[in-house]
Amino acid sequence: MPQKVVVTERYWCPGGWPWEWFDTCTRQVTKWCYSFSWVEETGYGLASHLKGCENGTLYTWWAFSFGIFGSTHYGPGTMCFTSQLSSSGRCDGSAVSGLTITAEVPHIQSTARRQIRRPVHRPLTGEKDQPMLGDETGK
Repeated sequence: MPQKVVVTERYWCPGGWPWEWFDTCTRQVTKWCYSFSWVEETGYGLASHLKGCENGTLYTWWAFSFGIFGSTHYGPGTMCFTSQLSSSGRCDGSAVSGLTITAEVPHIQSTARRQIRRPVHRPLTGEKDQPMLGDETGK
């Protein structure tokens, strides 16, 4: 069940001369926070379609992205939104564990991997951190 939370946001705002382009301001905003057991992101270049499972309820939404192609799966985490997401059905909360990157064409996959630079992934207990295909750091 999403929770309504008041958070402090930082944003750019004009300041006094001569630093008018370098000021930041803060504001208190109310957001809807979801504790997802997994999130799947499918990138289409400039937009990503995301699916997340929270307590057996599936939520889907679109987000701006740049140069992300293919699918990425993320483990548990909390995400907050300015408006409440609508339910898209039911899901299995344990369907995804760990990180996988897939794409239709190997060239697209390697391009996405260079741009993503390894999404945040904390290995589960007992899971080894394995290098991705084509990873030059393992050589």
